Amino acid sequence: MEKKREYYLDIAKVASMIGVIVVHTGAISWYEAPFGVYPWGVLNVFDMLGRFSVPVFLMISGYLFLNPQRPVNSSDIFKRYIPRLLCAFFFWSFLYALITSGFMTSRSLAGGVGEKLLHDTSAGRYHMWYIFTIAGLYIITPALRPVAADRKAMRYFLLTSFILTYLIPTLQLIPIVSKYTFWLTGRFDLSHISGYVLYYLAGYYFGTEDLSPKQRKIIYAFGIGSALIMFVVVSVMIISQQYPAHTYHEYTNAGMPLFGLSAFVFFRYRFKDVDPDTKIMRAIIQLSKMNLGIYLVHDFGLIAFRKIGLKPVMVAPFIMLPIMALADYAISFCIVFVISHIPVLKKWII
Repeated sequence: MEKKREYYLDIAKVASMIGVIVVHTGAISWYEAPFGVYPWGVLNVFDMLGRFSVPVFLMISGYLFLNPQRPVNSSDIFKRYIPRLLCAFFFWSFLYALITSGFMTSRSLAGGVGEKLLHDTSAGRYHMWYIFTIAGLYIITPALRPVAADRKAMRYFLLTSFILTYLIPTLQLIPIVSKYTFWLTGRFDLSHISGYVLYYLAGYYFGTEDLSPKQRKIIYAFGIGSALIMFVVVSVMIISQQYPAHTYHEYTNAGMPLFGLSAFVFFRYRFKDVDPDTKIMRAIIQLSKMNLGIYLVHDFGLIAFRKIGLKPVMVAPFIMLPIMALADYAISFCIVFVISHIPVLKKWII
């Protein structure tokens, strides 16, 4: 099985995890006014650059779970994958809640602390939305596998899903367009039907489709172009309105699938022949195996940064933000590394 391992996936996982941490590290100061070209504009650059991460995560999952050579059935999903995700969610959510509810300082459940502890545990930390998203995709995987086996059906779904779920709602954000299209978009909402399924199926389709150099260049052009457009729109809107809205950065905007797809295709073709026996690749493979755990625990380091007043705008943000992000990645790695040597915890919470 190790010989069949596709090592570009390990590189994509680690790079995407770093991308997530970069976005969340920048968020420490991203909402602080004034919103101008500097230093906030630098944070916005890093925020945009890291946005490929979640789409790539979803595409990797789709590529792996929709593969007909990988036996995945409803029994595996509900007895193996879902219980593990739920255990990990509630374990880490409870630990985060202990910090955010005020229990650590009051040492009492009185004064609303108990209710907040329960609420924060059930709601989860802000980044834990991904756990339920991926759990939902796992649940519908048996229904998607026949679609993935039919290339024509998959192309039809990808095209219609992109237009109806991503492109049209994105056009709705443009004032001059929205007043003419609201009659359609306000009634014809398919986001709950396709949503992140687009990423999931796209991962398998473009992970198995043989793309020519010309096709890859077109994908890169669309991906880079969409990222630049999103960056310009976000910058102009937020700087002009002096309000840090994330509306134009959402993963459901039309530019995000194109940006994420270009990154996924880049990893696939740039690193398809990478040598797995080099020291750096052996390290990347080990880090890749810890990816879920690092994702779950990485906000502990960011919480600590906030507590001690460490911000990416304290000094030049183009230096400070990467340093803080790498420091948080190192902290998260250490936590997960320790847990990985505890058999029961290793199996259920990371």
